Amino acid sequence: MQKEFDAAYFDGLLKNNKASKKQVAVYLDDLKLERIDMITRLFSSISDSKSFARNTLIEDAVDKYIEEASAFLRDEHGIDVGALIAASRYEKYDTVILSANGRGFEDTFLGESEPMCWYPCRISNERENNLRHIAIYRGQPISAITHYAVIKEFKHDPERGYKVCFFEGGPIELPNKITLGDKDSCFFIGAKYTKLEYLLNATTADDIQFC
Repeated sequence: MQKEFDAAYFDGLLKNNKASKKQVAVYLDDLKLERIDMITRLFSSISDSKSFARNTLIEDAVDKYIEEASAFLRDEHGIDVGALIAASRYEKYDTVILSANGRGFEDTFLGESEPMCWYPCRISNERENNLRHIAIYRGQPISAITHYAVIKEFKHDPERGYKVCFFEGGPIELPNKITLGDKDSCFFIGAKYTKLEYLLNATTADDIQFC
């Protein structure tokens, strides 16, 4: 019986260019290398759009394996590889930075007119589960991040219609006021995620790594 193959995959391989990737070492026996080199030469001879290198075929084979293995794990075992990778990446970023204008920071974050908290917190549940700290970028005339707080919990407020972040203890002043640096004043519109260690060592937003 003739073995089936994915013609669409090979057609796409002949036509499409791939984005650059990081270099890694792959060890293959002599027979595999000989067959890959032969296939590489043959693909180059029949392609109208590009020539092939050995790494091209190896990279595409890895891409295809990842795609099919991920589909197998999802369909047969209910495991979402993408979600696991995202969760692993997110858990390293324990701090969310939101923004405030006017008296919102003093009245709410510093607790001058109500219990210390922050809202609205437009944060996904996936992100929320990994967050331990919250900081606020204060608009003009401050134009800086000056404080952070330890997160106690997030709660949905049905009256306000959004999520509220309640603190564990009071706000903590950062060692340095973190200004915008070379970033635009609109940069902190929407949630930004980072690590507390970056905030503790930064003097401008350019010093912070975001995710």
